[in-house]
Amino acid sequence: MPGTRIKKYRELCGFSQAQMAEKLNMTQSTYCRIEQKEENLTIRQLKEIALILNVQVIQLLPDELTINNSL
Repeated sequence: MPGTRIKKYRELCGFSQAQMAEKLNMTQSTYCRIEQKEENLTIRQLKEIALILNVQVIQLLPDELTINNSL
């Protein structure tokens, strides 16, 4: 999960967790779980976060990516 990198870029942009949650139309507790790697992200959410933080999606992904394919 890219939570650590999201947090890093959020802090560099000067956004609070509450501001990010509002921009993403979610609760602050849900957003907090994303940064703490307790909440799975959809591709759409990851794209939205990257857009808000003005970074490329690849910059938010960990070096070793694990895909959970539970279909």
